[in-house]
Amino acid sequence: MKIEQRKWPVSRLIQQKDAINLNPRFQRGAAWQPPRQVLLIDSVLRGMDIPKIYLRRNAAGSPYDHDAVDGQQRLRAMFEFRAGDLALAFTDPLPPIDGHNVHGLTYGQLHKDLRERFDAFEVVVSEIIASTQDEISSLFSRLQMGVSLNPAELRNAMGGPLQHTINVISETHEFFVDSRISGSRYKKADYATLLFGLAANGDRGDLKAPNLKALIASYGPDRAHDILEMAAEVGDALNVLAEVNAAIGRKLTQKWIVVDLGWLLMERQRAGQSTDATKLAAAFNAFSARRLEFTSKPEVLIRGSRRDAALDRHLYNYINAFRLQPALAQNIRVRATALRAFLVDISGRA
Repeated sequence: MKIEQRKWPVSRLIQQKDAINLNPRFQRGAAWQPPRQVLLIDSVLRGMDIPKIYLRRNAAGSPYDHDAVDGQQRLRAMFEFRAGDLALAFTDPLPPIDGHNVHGLTYGQLHKDLRERFDAFEVVVSEIIASTQDEISSLFSRLQMGVSLNPAELRNAMGGPLQHTINVISETHEFFVDSRISGSRYKKADYATLLFGLAANGDRGDLKAPNLKALIASYGPDRAHDILEMAAEVGDALNVLAEVNAAIGRKLTQKWIVVDLGWLLMERQRAGQSTDATKLAAAFNAFSARRLEFTSKPEVLIRGSRRDAALDRHLYNYINAFRLQPALAQNIRVRATALRAFLVDISGRA
């Protein structure tokens, strides 16, 4: 990898904004809220140092001249402010700068001296002029070690054929497209990764962050056939979940509920059992209502003599396995056993 340090005025970054890709596949998209953007712009106007920006120079013929490897959020803030789309509004009024008011103003409303100061402010740019994709992914991960990237975002930065497949499914499958699951910060991809983990290892392995990271790393181009088989299995389960979700009013939003139902469906597929989505939706609604009734007081389920003692014990086990380290393989198995006990008579027509 070869990197050259440069100083670019903000005006140059603005001139080249359409040639800078703010959304390379390893990035997480827009994440800063306006108050954080305002503090950055205020720092620039006051001449304070801001962290450097890493730009990767792309090969000739690429859609963009550069990819933003690090500093995407800072670039977005500067671009939005310069375009007049961000006002310097903050909880506490920002103090004047050199006697000029700045609080609540857009770029065009600032005093001429402050506009010129903003445009002339020099940003340290580390331009990556030679690198491999693995080097870029490694650099991105290192740069984010002190930043609160979530595990799904860090896995996305790893790249690779399995992560690409997961991203495609989480962005395009009907279940995710129509669901109420947030699309920010690769949350949908996180759900999909858990399902791929089950497709790969069944309920024999944990689904904690290190396990999922190892999963992504272990499926290279030489395992394309295995990836396609897993994608087909996960896709079939999601097809049924999409129908169930529509039938119950798109209530499937909790991660481990989606994972548990997905695994139930994959187990049934492997056993050659079809599933009627309408029947599953009705059975799940009944189970969900009972689970919510006892979530805050599961101990009631195992006290004294109860009419449905066996089912109550399953529900007690499910609630505790759901609350206590749900990613552990043993807890996944406990929940799967409970769901099989509750979600009966859900087979489709032969």
